[in-house]
Amino acid sequence: MFDLSLHMQSSMVIKLVVGMICVLAFLRISGKSQMSQMTPTDVVNSFVIGAIVGGTIYAPALSVWHMVFGIVVWTIINLFIHKLTKIRFFSDLFYGRVVFLVKDGKLDVKAMKQNKINAEQLTAKLREQRIFSLLDVDDVRLETDGQFTVFLKTEACLGFLLINQGSILEDNLKDAQRSSTWLKQEMLKLGYANIEDLYCVEWTPNRGFFVVDNEGNSSGITAKSVDLK
Repeated sequence: MFDLSLHMQSSMVIKLVVGMICVLAFLRISGKSQMSQMTPTDVVNSFVIGAIVGGTIYAPALSVWHMVFGIVVWTIINLFIHKLTKIRFFSDLFYGRVVFLVKDGKLDVKAMKQNKINAEQLTAKLREQRIFSLLDVDDVRLETDGQFTVFLKTEACLGFLLINQGSILEDNLKDAQRSSTWLKQEMLKLGYANIEDLYCVEWTPNRGFFVVDNEGNSSGITAKSVDLK
């Protein structure tokens, strides 16, 4: 039988309530949603936050303020990491990068091996999306959250995110077979002299650009008026 005094019971209730509030505040501040597929950083956050809250609840020597302090410090660390991930190196380090398992209908065996995925697993993922032959597949992307994005040979062209939060995504430019000079020239034509002023820019062959600036203003341009050379 558990012998919990009234003081211990009330302390546990307070810790549970405050813990719930702190966790919700952490998710709100960090901008994370546990409803979607988790990145490696999200998994670490789940372990650490759970350890802080659980450890404090079951340790009578630790007060609710120890829990609050631990979550506040961890939140600050996450915000710092979020700032760092605007730099491509740290973004790849913490979140990984998108990998093409199939590109232009060709299976990339090296990418498959590097990501510990075999052909049976790939075809199983395709069947989940009601695709029953690799012959029907043009591109397969392994996203940073572990999801598979599949483009069929009869589907519209793939869009490339070329700018994210004021930074040019060089890898995506390479995949799009374009250069940063070309991108800057096209943005200048649209009236954007500074890349840093742009929140995101997507380019889709045969369709053109979709641009959103840091103020949330968006604009599109058709491929007919874009210099594709």
